[in-house]
This record gives sequence, C-alpha cells and structure tokens, in this order.
Amino acid sequence: MNLPFVLDIAIGLAFVYLILSLLVSEIQELLSTLLQWRAAHLKKSIETLLTGGEGTANDKSVKTIVESLYSNPLIKNISHESKEGIESWLRQITRFVITLGRKDKLTLKGDEPSYMPSETFATTLLEKLSLSQLTKKMTALNLKLMVKEEILDKLDSYLNQQDLQIKDETRQNLTADLIGLRLKLEAICTDFSTEKATLLTCVNRLRDELNSFIETTKLLAPTNALKAQDDTSTEQQGDPEIVKFVSQIKSLKNGIFYQGNPDSNNTSYSNTDELIRRLQPSLAQTLDLGIGEVRNEQQQVIRVSDTYQLLQNRFGNLDPNDKIYKAYDEIRKDVEAIGQTLPPSVRESLAALSRRAQINVKRAQVQYVEDELYQFKGEIQIWFDRSMDRASGVYKRNAKGVTFLIGFLIALVVNADTFHMVSRLTTDPTLRDALAKKAEVATNIECLPPSPSDTTTGKQLKCLRDQVNRSIPLPIGRDSANLEQQTEESSQWFFPPLRMILGWLLSGLAISMGAPFWFELLGKFINVRNSGSKPTSTANQTTANRSTADQATVNQETSK
Repeated sequence: MNLPFVLDIAIGLAFVYLILSLLVSEIQELLSTLLQWRAAHLKKSIETLLTGGEGTANDKSVKTIVESLYSNPLIKNISHESKEGIESWLRQITRFVITLGRKDKLTLKGDEPSYMPSETFATTLLEKLSLSQLTKKMTALNLKLMVKEEILDKLDSYLNQQDLQIKDETRQNLTADLIGLRLKLEAICTDFSTEKATLLTCVNRLRDELNSFIETTKLLAPTNALKAQDDTSTEQQGDPEIVKFVSQIKSLKNGIFYQGNPDSNNTSYSNTDELIRRLQPSLAQTLDLGIGEVRNEQQQVIRVSDTYQLLQNRFGNLDPNDKIYKAYDEIRKDVEAIGQTLPPSVRESLAALSRRAQINVKRAQVQYVEDELYQFKGEIQIWFDRSMDRASGVYKRNAKGVTFLIGFLIALVVNADTFHMVSRLTTDPTLRDALAKKAEVATNIECLPPSPSDTTTGKQLKCLRDQVNRSIPLPIGRDSANLEQQTEESSQWFFPPLRMILGWLLSGLAISMGAPFWFELLGKFINVRNSGSKPTSTANQTTANRSTADQATVNQETSK
C-alpha cells in the first residue's frame, strides 16, 4: 500500500466528511435561529454573572433584574430579529414543540438580542442602580451636617461661652441674628435637596451668608462719637467684647471657606473644589452603603456594610423629628429598596468593582463623583467582557455537542458508515479517483467574498456548496447494493450491527470537527499528493530554453 493510495483514501473520506459537515452546519444554523440559542445563552450568562454562579441563591430576583434590563430601550433596540411574518410564526411553533412538557420553559419573548455590547450593558445597569439619586441624598445629608455641626453649633458655642462678657442687649441682638442665619442656611440646604440649586451654588451662598452675618455683627462693635453738649468728653458706644466674637467667626469662616490670605499674597486660592469633594461621598462609599444589610432565607441579618453601620450608629437614635434624622431616614429607605431589588451577590460584586475603580483613579485627581462614575462604568464593561469570554467558551462546547448529535443522526439517516466508506474506497478505484478529482477541483475554486467580514475559508465554503449540490457518487446511502456490502463486511463480527453503529459514531465524531477543519485538511492532503508529480527533465528544459531564446532573436531582428 503506497502513499498515493493512502492519500486518495484520506482525500475521499475528508471530502465526504466535508459535504456532511456542510449539511450539519446548515441544520444547526437553522435550529439556532429558530430557537434563538445564542440569545438564550446570552441571557442565561448575564443571569449567571449577576447571581455570582450557577445554583446560588436569589436566582428569582436576578431573573427579575435581567427582565427589567432587557426592557430598557437601549437593549431592545439592538435586536434585529423578525417580529412578524412566517419566520416569527415558525419560531413560535418550534419553540412550543421543543418546550412541550418541560419544566424549564424558555424565557425568551422573541425580540432578545444575540449579542450585547459591554457599553450598553454597563449603561443600562447603572440606570437600574439609580446611583445619582443615592449620591444626591448622601451629599444633602453631609451638607446639613456641615451647616449644623461646623457652623451653627460653633456659633452657638461662641455666643454662650463664659468668658465672652457682652451686654444683655448685645446678646439678644446676636441671638436674633443667629436665628435668622439658621433659617437662611437651612433654606439653602432645602434648595439643594429639592434640586433648586447646585452644590456649587449652595456652597457659595453659605459663604456669602456667613460673610453677611460677620458684617452685621461688626455693627455692634464699639465706635467713638462726640457728644453735642460736651466737646471735651467722649463716650464709647457698642460692646468691646464683640471684637473677640467677630474674630472667632472669621476664623470659623476661613476654616471652612478658605479663599487665600492677603498677607501671604495667595488671595487667588480657593478651597471650594476641595469642599465640594468632601461633601460628596465617593462612589465606593455609595455602593458600600447600597449593600446595606445582607439577610439569609429566614430574614436574619448576617452582615451589614461598614458605611451603613456607621450611619445607623450615628443617626439611628436621633429624634425622629430632627431634620438630620429625616435626611438619614430617606437614605435608609432607599437602601432597603435597593436590598429588595438587588440580591446581595449583585450588590457585593458592584461594591468590589467600585473599590477597584477607586484604586485605578486616585480620589485627589478627580473633580466630581461623575469622574469616578465614568471609571466605574469602565470596570463594569471589563467585568462583563471577561464573563462573556467564558460564556462564549461554554457556548462553543455546547454547540460542539449539538453538532456531534446532529452529525450522528445524519450519519444514521444517510448510512454514512466510516468503516464501509474505507472499504469502498479501498476496493473501488473508480470511486476513489472520482472523489479525489472532485475534491481537488472543489478546493481550488475561487469566488468573490460575499461580505467583507467573511474569512477566506468561509468564502470558499460558500462557493463549495454550489459544487457539492451536483451529482457526486458517494459511498453512502441505503440502496440495496450498499446495504448488501455492509452486511457482508460485518458478517465476521460477533455482533454485526455493532460495526455499523461504531461506523456511524465515528462519522458523527468526524462531522463534529466542522466544515472549516475538513476543508483545510483536504487542501493539505491534496498539496501533499500533488507535490509528488514528476518534474521536467533537464534535457527538455534546456531545449525549451533554447527555443525561447531563438524565438526572441527572430523577433528582435524582425523589429529592425
């Protein structure tokens, strides 16, 4: 048995497998389109991503979240599936037949996408979280705390300190002015909470109101005024202790709203941006707060996030009528609502991503929380892409199993027995040569690519479909002659049907390798076969060269 003989058999087998692989590919593509395997796998992969793994708790709540994400217009608009006509009816009928009697019904509605960009997923998930609303309430709470603890409480302590010896009349005036300042500052906080003013505007208004209070207090300071009835006597008006009080207020204002020191020639400096960053919570704090309380199936608290625990310890025992408590209570209700909407696995995953985003972008290098939000969005996209890479590998493995199953069924239906095909190719030189020649022609076909995205192999496979549709003698089929030969070949086996079953299994396994594999392998076989052709002899080559030279001389002289 020489090498050309073996190569012809291998070429014949590879060509048959290629033809059957093309048929299986068409069937599998049709099934995946009708049953939306890619869309179903994508949706299941997103559920697994948010759940934190297969078989974990909170599967039902995660499915609810995924359904709400899929209802977002950003995701609905990337689906181009047919929603009407024959294709839609066929898909519904096929899915009904496939899921008949099954407990795990397909949850697809028919308009889900089979591919989702990571940017779309991240944007949709961030909209679902409503982080801006929680951040806004946290900022409002911090603003109210600053007004109460760093401004109003300090002013009260300055006014009521024992070593401040001021007149009763002066104290009454300051108390009335302080009440007016309190109302103004609380109104500014209310404007921010109701979104009537931005945080920057509110910070500037707070500074201006404090400046106005300082100027009003200065009016109570002592001044020298001449009495009309006595030109030689003077009387000091105002309260001399007010100077000390004004100095304390100025120091308080500069500590909060520092705007430079004229004596140091840095009057252009302002810490407004730093103050805004201090009032706004970081993204990591917001998401850690969103974790809230983690409960088990018996609704027992098993873990509380650090940020949420700090809020509880600091404000949980305040008077319910206190304005600070009311701001805290709004945040608490939002956190509980998030806990009812998002399972702990999702909240903890997002909190971990926010911490990683904060590491990648230093807090001092960002201006507002929106900068951190942009970095956080990028971390979600990376998280999604890595998960989809793993999901793609799972889909390919599942598709490989489906391809083997379809290939085995095709081999069974068309009686593509590998053992019988080898026997036929070994004993029938006419069939062997015909398949080898047809395979060589098929691998050398050239055509224009149907679309720029097609690879060279994909282009040639599409052209090959037209070639294999023609009548080709193949060692397969269930005609009487073919069946008789199979029966005779398996007669030596202790269980003759076992030989055909094993042959079908081998064919199914070979078909599952895919048409591109067999197309490339077939090309390599043919190249090896053709590389053994007889080269042109030296004498013939010399004669051909001389003839070419003589002809060139004749042409040159003729041109003269």
